[in-house]
Amino acid sequence: MKNILLVVDFKPRLRRGLELWLIALASALRERGMRFYVLVSGEGPQWFVEAIEGGGGKVITEPKMRGQFDLPTANKVMAATRPEVAIFMFYPMLSFPVLWAARHSSVKRALFFDHSSIPLTLKTGLKGLLTWIRGQVLGRLYWKIVTVSGFKRQRLIERLGLPPSRVHLIYNGVDIYQFADLPRIIPADAPFLYVGQIELFKGIPTLLDAYTELRQRNPGCPQLHLAGMGSLRDSMEQEMKRRGMDGAVRFLGLRDDVRELMMSSRAILIPSEWDEACAMVALEAMASGRPVLASNAGSLPELLGEHGVIFPAGNSRALGEAMERLLDPAHYETYEQSVALLRKRVAETFTFDQMVRGYADTLSTACGLS
Repeated sequence: MKNILLVVDFKPRLRRGLELWLIALASALRERGMRFYVLVSGEGPQWFVEAIEGGGGKVITEPKMRGQFDLPTANKVMAATRPEVAIFMFYPMLSFPVLWAARHSSVKRALFFDHSSIPLTLKTGLKGLLTWIRGQVLGRLYWKIVTVSGFKRQRLIERLGLPPSRVHLIYNGVDIYQFADLPRIIPADAPFLYVGQIELFKGIPTLLDAYTELRQRNPGCPQLHLAGMGSLRDSMEQEMKRRGMDGAVRFLGLRDDVRELMMSSRAILIPSEWDEACAMVALEAMASGRPVLASNAGSLPELLGEHGVIFPAGNSRALGEAMERLLDPAHYETYEQSVALLRKRVAETFTFDQMVRGYADTLSTACGLS
């Protein structure tokens, strides 16, 4: 049995996205003769620990790894698990502590899984040259760097100077079968829905401004529901009350029934204003059978292709007008066609099985098993 260790700055919480991927990956690796250790930086729920262990893996929790890469802690875990393959995720890719841990005596190959949407600054002149040299040299210390969209792959190559041969693409994926029971009828008053963090970089002020303007023009338009938490939650809720919109805008908090909320919504709104690497919520929205209105931030246009409604990030007027068009009966048939094509696109390109198989294949090769 080959040991694999994933070191990730992450606290499991919900039965969605990253949590489900890690659970499925543990089982897939066991079937191929690998044991999957997951070092997380925050204690997760018991169901997550049990699911990973049920798949033959093991969860190790080290709070010292939260928000920083603590090299002594990482070395302690590596000494205990003796991984042949080490993977790092949500830490600074080219930092000394991470790269030093990647050279641990038991590690034959090191990988970096880049799922981060944090923007990468474009540097020019001497700084740009030094960044390119650093990326070319240090990037080769990884056997592979796996990222989640063509957009993010290009960013890593252009802005970090990583060798193109080292940077590989595996798209995120969703389980399309969990979106099989679509409602037969969507009520006219079904709400607009946002799912994600209540943060500035997610475009929440832009979304609320757009909805306020729409409500002023069309007082009978559907409500806006926001599912998620974040640092702007309280202030935005108070602002909506100040605008007299508290009856029209509902903050739902964290929800376990996101799929059901999506499938029963009027449309799903993704107003992000940062470099979305491969937003899982966008793929879930595409699978939900509802229209998707997304900004042009990061990989969102790449994911939706020709079948979503794309508006300029940060442009509340454009978003409001797109929402208004969606309510116009003259456009119903067009939107119904687009949602069918979005679901088809997910089924062909962004499935959960494809995602898990892609990572399992990569790690099998890293361990010399294929």
